[in-house]
Amino acid sequence: MKNLLLKPGFYMNLVLFASIFFCNTLIIFPTSGQVPGDLLGTYSPDDTTIKFNTSLDNTYFCPNKKEVYLYIDLKGCNLGKRVPLNISVVFDRSGSMEGERMHYGRIALDYLIDHLDAKDNLSIVIYDHIAEVLHGSEPVGNRTDLKNKLHHIHPRGATNISAGLEMGYEEVKSTFDNSKINKVFLLSDGHPNEGITDPYLLERMVKACSTKNNISLTTFGLGHEFNEVLMHDMAEAGGGHYYYIENPGDASKEIGSEIQTLLSVVAKNASLSVDFPSDYLELSRVYGQSYTKTGGTVLIDLKEVHPNETNGILMKFTVKQPLNTAVVFKSSLVYDNVISNTRMLQKKINVLNATNNTDSCDIKTDESVLEKIVYFTSNDLLESAIKDVDNNNIPAAKEKLKKGKHIISSSAQGAGAGMLSNQYKAINDYDNHLNNWDKKSEQDIKKLHKSTRHQNYKLRKMK
Repeated sequence: MKNLLLKPGFYMNLVLFASIFFCNTLIIFPTSGQVPGDLLGTYSPDDTTIKFNTSLDNTYFCPNKKEVYLYIDLKGCNLGKRVPLNISVVFDRSGSMEGERMHYGRIALDYLIDHLDAKDNLSIVIYDHIAEVLHGSEPVGNRTDLKNKLHHIHPRGATNISAGLEMGYEEVKSTFDNSKINKVFLLSDGHPNEGITDPYLLERMVKACSTKNNISLTTFGLGHEFNEVLMHDMAEAGGGHYYYIENPGDASKEIGSEIQTLLSVVAKNASLSVDFPSDYLELSRVYGQSYTKTGGTVLIDLKEVHPNETNGILMKFTVKQPLNTAVVFKSSLVYDNVISNTRMLQKKINVLNATNNTDSCDIKTDESVLEKIVYFTSNDLLESAIKDVDNNNIPAAKEKLKKGKHIISSSAQGAGAGMLSNQYKAINDYDNHLNNWDKKSEQDIKKLHKSTRHQNYKLRKMK
């Protein structure tokens, strides 16, 4: 498979038949959802490794109600465990990396090398129009030798992200160990212009490796020319994180943040499934995590859970037909408790009752879920406003920003403190930038979009 990815024309022919091989998996487009991980475990309602809660916006289905929300909150305990890593770094050495961007990348990788030890496996793949293994996957040994290899890389050629990713995944698979965290780091400054360039196909490939091979992907965008939407979407599809490295100072900070997160874990191979009453409700949106849906079941592959890390997930359902009976939402969380070395299972049930009594509706409203609805909706409005600006539609963007600020300020919690305060500030800051948009340089606009999108991503992930 490595050689096939070095021949873009071959892939274009495969795409015509709407199928590709990746990570030893034949994918037919469009694919159905895949069940992530092993859904079996020891039922452990009292396990404190992960605090797991689920809440409906209202436990009564009120008259004329059009939407139902389910909020899921997962939080890791205070103490984690150091789990060995199996990482492949896929490093862009295309011609556009000349100068400071190559410097940013080397600083980031030097930091990574300094914080790994002999229990960790590391490989380095470099790519331009082709890909090659600079350092094969093996336990980390001579750090000086690794850094010297990096510092002898010279930019050249085009950007074939798919070739680099394929080789990176192969390196991780060559030393795959389920007791380790198996991961690919992608560092790039540009847009793919050779190999597979279609964003949808790249995301599907990454999703396949995440689901079938349990290898996640974290992306690092360098400078201000890269496609931040693609880098974000690949990280989401790959079950990892997305980072923006604007300057050399951010290089160590951002990769350091990822490494420090990975070095302490409370749970591995974590998966969430939610069975909802599909006869009455249709899934409309999932905020906070990438997901797949099979029938009346929503599946989310969480990978790892870290100490004090909060994963907030809001599911929005639209009403297909009014309820005339009580219905049930069943949520199951399975994970490997790394402290006890045991596969665990937690379950939650939420009942939605049918009623014609509006007084019952008012009493049973969950204010904390209403706050999350405001939070994720306003976050989504900011993301949509940035897309409008990308399309030179400033008036539409301003309207969405105005709406976002309004729903926060008019909510019960308001914009004075907490998570809504941070989201309000992000929206207001971007709105202020639009007031003198015509005076900004093209470079300033690119930087602002990348920094705002990255900030909004971190807010959405509650980081």
